[in-house]
Amino acid sequence: MTAVDTRPLDKILKQMSAGNITGDSREVKAGDIFFVLPGKSHRENIYCREALARGCSGIVIEKNAIDGFRGIFTNNARNVHVWEVENIHREFSLALKQSLGLLENSHPTFAVTGTNGKTTITYLLHHLLDISAAVVGTIQYDLIGKVIPATQTTPNLEDLYRMIATLPEHAALAIELSSHALDQGRAYALNIDTAIFSNLTGDHLDYHEDLEHCFLAKRKLFSGENGNKPKHNVFNLNDIYGQRLYREFGGVTYGVENFAADYNAYNLQFFANETTFTLAYQRKEYHCEVPLIGTFNIENGLAALAAVRESRGIAVEHLIEKIKNFSGVPGRLQRVKNDREITIFIDYAHTEDGLRKVLESLQKIKRRRIFTVFGCGGDRDRTKRPKMMNVACQFSDFVLATADNPRHEAMESIFADMKPGVIANNCVIFEPNRAKAIALALEEAQEDDILLIAGKGHETYQQIGDEKFPFSDADVVRKYL
Repeated sequence: MTAVDTRPLDKILKQMSAGNITGDSREVKAGDIFFVLPGKSHRENIYCREALARGCSGIVIEKNAIDGFRGIFTNNARNVHVWEVENIHREFSLALKQSLGLLENSHPTFAVTGTNGKTTITYLLHHLLDISAAVVGTIQYDLIGKVIPATQTTPNLEDLYRMIATLPEHAALAIELSSHALDQGRAYALNIDTAIFSNLTGDHLDYHEDLEHCFLAKRKLFSGENGNKPKHNVFNLNDIYGQRLYREFGGVTYGVENFAADYNAYNLQFFANETTFTLAYQRKEYHCEVPLIGTFNIENGLAALAAVRESRGIAVEHLIEKIKNFSGVPGRLQRVKNDREITIFIDYAHTEDGLRKVLESLQKIKRRRIFTVFGCGGDRDRTKRPKMMNVACQFSDFVLATADNPRHEAMESIFADMKPGVIANNCVIFEPNRAKAIALALEEAQEDDILLIAGKGHETYQQIGDEKFPFSDADVVRKYL
């Protein structure tokens, strides 16, 4: 029979060796203690039964949820210990830290949240830091000597701590924290040295009720609701939500042509391969040359520079010199060289705001025409589809609407949602085959034209139904050319 164990859980865990706790029922081995973590799927009962069947010796459940499991325990023949806890994420994270030797964190951690810019900022942090750094985010989990393909922007709590435990001593960590991850406690009790907020625009509204709920999820990074408050906060003062967070939590700010910001970039000059500007910081001015295109990327650069400066105390002059050699980010305004003198970019922009910022930036370096190839993902927020089409029409001479990752939706349905955003007299072609759409754009584009292929960026697959097929925008372009 199973009964609630009144012995302190922390004392029991201290007697256990590393690896004897888990929140994944598929990984349970005989004698393990299983933590029942709540999730959106509401399949906790199934996971609990699986853990019992696999021979766990103990179950940890949040106190306000235990009534839903009493039937399972009553019918269980084995003697299994059950602990009720007030906060399952807190107990699980502390147990993981204890078992993995992470109670004293020696890894300076830089956490970035926001709708757009997270990936670029983490790569910039990796480049600017004076110590070796792991990068965990949308593209991959680079653990310094070991690279793991990313399954989601932020890994689950257990995987994250196990990754951190493999890092060399005193190595830094730059991590993207999505609103999903913050809402689900996937970074609970992470000791964060510096937290960065980039911006907030409409995305993931298929998950969050509205933009305010998305903001409240991101706010948890700074409020301590995820277990710890950061030592340093860095906010984008050009974003209204960044202003809200700064007023509430304080820290340092950055902005473009915003003289109220601690780090302010102005006098921006845009070129095909770089952007130059003047940085105003602590009543001094610095000339900067950054191998990035667009105002939004200057914001990303400022975010990383401010975070490294505030956390590590590195001289601004040194950081400005170092950023000149930044090699960019895969799938983020990534140039594809060619001998036809077409400027070809591949970018991950998959929101209205992201697409707008990229196209506005390209307008500033435009010499002739802009072609845009993009799609909208299936089984995701439908409200952004006409908005993205409207933005593409506003800032492009030719638009080719195509598939992104259609998943379980028919392309006809996705196209139907996009069509209300078409602006009259615009040249828009709907081609469901993404490779054909890219080929059509390349057939029409001529010297000095710009071709933007947006939406998938670094991705090397296309998901149709439940299956992922090999697909790379960059490979399609190179094959055609």
